[in-house]
Amino acid sequence: MKKSLVRFLCLVMAALMALGCVSALAEEDDFSGKITISLYSAKGVEEAWRAVGDAYTAKHPNAEVVVDLKPQDGYADWVKAAFQGYDSALPEADIVYGNLAGSDRTDKVVNFYDYAFDESAYSDGEWADQIAFDMQNIDMVSGSWDCVSITGVQVLWFYNVDIFKEVGVEPPKTWDEFVDVCAKIEAAGYQPLAIAGDFQSFWAEQMGWLAQVYCDQTTRSQIEIYRAQEGDYCYDPDVDGKFVYDPTDPHNDDTPANVNVNTVRFWKAFLKDGTIKAGSDGMKTVWSNFAKIFPTYAGGENFFGTDANNAKTMFYQSKAAIYLSGSWFFGDYLNTMASIDAGEAVTIGDGEDAVELEGLKKFGLGTFAMPSMEGEGIEAKARTIEVATGFLSAVKKDIDHDEMVVDFLKFYTSPEGYSTFLSALIEAGGVPDGLPLVKGIELEGELGEMFSNIEYIGNCQKGLCQALARGVGDNQEALRAWYGYSSDLLTGKITVDEWAEKHQENQTKYAPEVMKASKISMNDLDNPQNEPTGN
Repeated sequence: MKKSLVRFLCLVMAALMALGCVSALAEEDDFSGKITISLYSAKGVEEAWRAVGDAYTAKHPNAEVVVDLKPQDGYADWVKAAFQGYDSALPEADIVYGNLAGSDRTDKVVNFYDYAFDESAYSDGEWADQIAFDMQNIDMVSGSWDCVSITGVQVLWFYNVDIFKEVGVEPPKTWDEFVDVCAKIEAAGYQPLAIAGDFQSFWAEQMGWLAQVYCDQTTRSQIEIYRAQEGDYCYDPDVDGKFVYDPTDPHNDDTPANVNVNTVRFWKAFLKDGTIKAGSDGMKTVWSNFAKIFPTYAGGENFFGTDANNAKTMFYQSKAAIYLSGSWFFGDYLNTMASIDAGEAVTIGDGEDAVELEGLKKFGLGTFAMPSMEGEGIEAKARTIEVATGFLSAVKKDIDHDEMVVDFLKFYTSPEGYSTFLSALIEAGGVPDGLPLVKGIELEGELGEMFSNIEYIGNCQKGLCQALARGVGDNQEALRAWYGYSSDLLTGKITVDEWAEKHQENQTKYAPEVMKASKISMNDLDNPQNEPTGN
């Protein structure tokens, strides 16, 4: 394989060979028509989907699979526009990243829950049994599952093992230890952190991840305020009737497995009751701790001008010791080390922003989980962003076509289909972005070892634990304002008390717009037990 990942094996269950004869039979009424895959492009992705398409059409000769990938830049706008024009003209696309369409996809995509417990022609059981079904994003109240996720990822810290050994430091477990490690690394002549400080980072990447992770440490008990209560439209006695809050269990508030959330109760507590605050004592602790590290140990005055490519470049050049990314970075690192072995240049970024690096030296890679903060308002140990990804939606068309697209996804998410995808992806120089959630698929070699060393500490992106962490509801005006006053705090222009006041005002100002997008009105807050009407 090109730029080898050293050793990668897709281990498929021994029964797969026997299942081949089952899937070869498929259904007597075979599928006919065209399936168009319109995801965004990345290295190896087109080759991988073509391989899956070829394998599928070998079983269903009357089906045609077209791979029509789009540029990643602007993809969200493209997919939103496709659904916005849905009523006047059905999109050519069949399989898209539905999560990037947001509410524009509502009622316009296939509900996979209608097919989840059907027998699959590509395994010896139901479709739901082929994958980690409990990690799918399913609304159990409405019985809606409109995005299939097939990899699990975690945001974590990566570090240069060679620099850590030279400096004589160990991975930190608390934020205070983290500050101490950064100070020692800087004293040794290295930049401690490779972190982007531009608006994109604060909104959707490194700094935005940290804002959510550490806000979560201060908001765990809020589940007692906004969880579904008896008499609520979304209350499930078999789930909510048994829930007992336990901040020592990082999975205690998993939704909807352990508890259901009533979003109306959240907004009522924030906007009317004042029992939830954006500028809380806990958030002041979080941002006081951020100010101990940023921007001092992340480039100083250059921090806010550093983008994602700059940060990764510094880490690969061994100028910075610690890098924040997700588990998808494992494959990137292994490919980069293989390029160095081969004497090849390493390219960072895409298109006009791409930078070629030469003369890089190999280094060992270590990881550590989010160091927990301590202090006033901190309620539990740190979790991280630990989620299933993929988010494949099927554009709803006629029933026969929908069933064919669902059958294709059943094949893709089977051991045979997904091992075909991964093999072609890696052969073309691509990398897996996470741990496979398809049962019967495992990673081995260095990549498998790296994933096995991850400490799973729980997901902060559940319920509403991080709803007020950044600009409320990802409202762009709120995000821009948050970036501004957060930058002022980190550069010493305002105090943390002033930051908290501005944060409370900002979130309160834009909350009604966010509620409106979710069809929740201020009038709905008067009766949170009722399903919101938006009127």
